[in-house]
Amino acid sequence: MVIPHGMTQPASTYKIERTCNECGHAEAVFVTKREGAFELCDVDTLLGTECKNCAATTFTTAYQRPDLDFELMKEWATNEDLYLMQQDEDLILADELYLDLILQILDTVSIQGYKRNILMAALCVIVYDNTNKSKAQKNEQLKQRVIAELNKRQDKLKLADNWIMDYIKNVVYPQLALGKQKPV
Repeated sequence: MVIPHGMTQPASTYKIERTCNECGHAEAVFVTKREGAFELCDVDTLLGTECKNCAATTFTTAYQRPDLDFELMKEWATNEDLYLMQQDEDLILADELYLDLILQILDTVSIQGYKRNILMAALCVIVYDNTNKSKAQKNEQLKQRVIAELNKRQDKLKLADNWIMDYIKNVVYPQLALGKQKPV
């Protein structure tokens, strides 16, 4: 749905706003939660490739992303064609907000390696972010909880090893009890 800039968005929708880099003209498209979560709408298809005001073709686009719930996370995890973002999905998921959902998906949903690896990488990023000395607000309790969860899932971590960036592993792996399975 294309709505002129300045109008209010309908309930239960998420805004994608595109602003022309030349003249500043802004247009918005409102999408469903699912469309917003998985980037299912092509803004250029909906709004055209040129600014309606000056015909320029360069834009800045801002996405209002919905928080994921269990159903959306499960759909993403079980569908190889869906993505949360073209790249860096683990960084989107590396948030305390999603920790319980990640654990629930890992433990209860049959998922393919690629998506499992992203979830495991997200857990490692949470530990990394809360270990990194340059991070202003570390959460030691969150870090310790995720370390314990990673230790319980060493088999999945081993399968995801090649997916996790070396700089993350260099910080996270020494904090884990690798090779020593902890009781559940």
